[in-house]
Amino acid sequence: MKNRYLLSFIFAALLFVTGCNRLDVAGMVVNRSDTEERVAEWLDYDAQNGMPVIENAPDEYHIYSCSDSHYSERDSIVAQGKNDRLYKYITAERNDPMGLFAIHAGDLVNESGEAGFRMSAEAMAYNPETQAKNDPYFPVIGNHDVYFDCTPYYKQYFHTSTYTVTVKTVGGYQDLYIFLDSGNGTHGKRQLEWLEEQLSYRANYRHCMVISHNWPFRTSYNYTTTPAANLPQDEQYAFMDLMSRNNVEMVIMGHFHMREQRQFGGVQYVMTDNLNETQVTPSYLVVNVGEKVTYAYEELEME
Repeated sequence: MKNRYLLSFIFAALLFVTGCNRLDVAGMVVNRSDTEERVAEWLDYDAQNGMPVIENAPDEYHIYSCSDSHYSERDSIVAQGKNDRLYKYITAERNDPMGLFAIHAGDLVNESGEAGFRMSAEAMAYNPETQAKNDPYFPVIGNHDVYFDCTPYYKQYFHTSTYTVTVKTVGGYQDLYIFLDSGNGTHGKRQLEWLEEQLSYRANYRHCMVISHNWPFRTSYNYTTTPAANLPQDEQYAFMDLMSRNNVEMVIMGHFHMREQRQFGGVQYVMTDNLNETQVTPSYLVVNVGEKVTYAYEELEME
C-alpha cells in the first residue's frame, strides 16, 4: 500500500513538472534554507541597521495585517494596478487616518525566482497619487518564501524577518511588535532564545503582539504532516507557554488561507485569509490598538 502511494506521488510530481517546468519541485520538498543560518543573517542585519521605532504615534491607532498573497511571474498582476490585491490592501491602510503601519504575515511569493519578490515590493511601494500617507510595512518570511532557494531574494527586497517594531505614542505609551521567521515550520533555537530575551522587557510596554507565519493549532481542515505545516509539538507547547507567561495580547499568523481565531492561555491567536487570486473575496485584518486591543476582518473592495 505504501509503495502504491509513493508511486502515485512520483507520477503526480512528474506530471506537475511536465506541465509547469518552471517550478522546482525538489526545492519545495527539500528545503535547502536553514532556520538557524537565516536567523543569524537577520540578527546581523538588525545589529547593523537598527530596529524600527515609530515616534509620536497617537494613543489609539490601527495596524493592518494580510498574508499569503503568493505573487508569481505567471499571475495576471500589474504592479500598482487597480486589480492588484496587495496594492489595494496597502492603499486601504495608507488612506485610513488612524492607520499606522501594515504587516504581511508571510508567503509573499509562490514559485522560484526573483519576480514575485520584486512585484510584491512594487505593489507595496508608496504611490502619492492614490495614498494619503507613506506608512511603512513590515513582513515576515513564509514557507513559500524559502522554497526553491528563494531566501536571497527575500533578503534582497525585505532584509530581515526577525526583528522588533516599537511604537511610542504622544501620551507616553510604548507598544512592542515582535516579528519571527517560521519559514521552515520551526522558529529554531537561537530565535526562540532571542524571543525570550525580547519578552523579558515586556513590563516596559503597554501592549505586545507577535507576528509569525505558521499557525500552531491543528484543526480539521489543516491537520497535515506536509513540510512547514505546523510547528513541532514540543516547540508549539514551549512557544505558547512563552506567549502566556509574558502577557502577549495577540499572535498574528497566516499559512492555511482560512481565517481562524483561538483564545489559549489568555492569548488571542488570529489567522488571516489568503490575499491571492484563489480567494473570491479576500480579506485582511484591522487591529485597533488603544486602551484595549480589538480586531476585525475587512473584505477587500473588488471592482
